[in-house]
Amino acid sequence: MESINTSLAEALNKISKLSSVVIEELNQLTKASGVKKNTILLDVGAVSRHLYFIQTGLARVFYFHEAEDVTDYFAIDNQFIGGVESLFTGMPSKKGIHVLEDSIIYSILYADLEELCRKYHEMERAGRMLAIYAFLEGQQRIESIRFHEAKERYKALGNKYPGILNRCPLKHIASYLGITQVSLSRLRAGSV
Repeated sequence: MESINTSLAEALNKISKLSSVVIEELNQLTKASGVKKNTILLDVGAVSRHLYFIQTGLARVFYFHEAEDVTDYFAIDNQFIGGVESLFTGMPSKKGIHVLEDSIIYSILYADLEELCRKYHEMERAGRMLAIYAFLEGQQRIESIRFHEAKERYKALGNKYPGILNRCPLKHIASYLGITQVSLSRLRAGSV
């Protein structure tokens, strides 16, 4: 597997520059794994203890509403994913994490990440920026559902997650967009 110095560290450096000392400690605390398609990284109702980085692959955050499986968020190549609310509160997660294709995923215990943040101001800054990014993602998601038509949400999805429309099961894309699979088929055909 590729070293953290060329994947996770690069992603974090885009958020906030990290020294080689912090990168080395992060490298020692982070585990890279090949994860098979359909693996559940976090069960709904479990306490989230890890933050994940999808080096290559695709995963989604999901929840159940009236027995329906609803996709809330995707992470694709070089993006972060986690049970954020549960990580921060230590309470059981209302959401799960499902891997949608064979992936290479880095994981770090949230407690180890917190310790790095206490030890290094630059890591604390990167962690704060990640938290702000997660907050903004949530806000944008809410605004997208409230203020944009399905066609606009579909186009934005393709822009935000390049290639996802050919890599992800349509039922998850439809769920994320808040539409039926029939409506998604019409959008894909350009008839809407």
